Amino acid sequence: MNFQRSNFFIILFLISFFLAPAAKAYAGPGVAIGAIIVAITVLIAFITSTLIGFFNILKKTKNKIRNKKKIKSSKKNSKN
Repeated sequence: MNFQRSNFFIILFLISFFLAPAAKAYAGPGVAIGAIIVAITVLIAFITSTLIGFFNILKKTKNKIRNKKKIKSSKKNSKN
């Protein structure tokens, strides 16, 4: 009995969820301005994160090259 009642409410919820009419509201120019601001923010965040990643890669390669030079020079000094 309880199982049938819960199924009834689930079906009733799904019917009301999918057959609800669309809201007819005027969004106005504020929504368009907000969407433009969000799009610009996303673009700026993408560009800056790409630049930061690029500079981190450059920094890591520079450190690896320096470490290799230090290792080579320390090996030469230890042989002498």
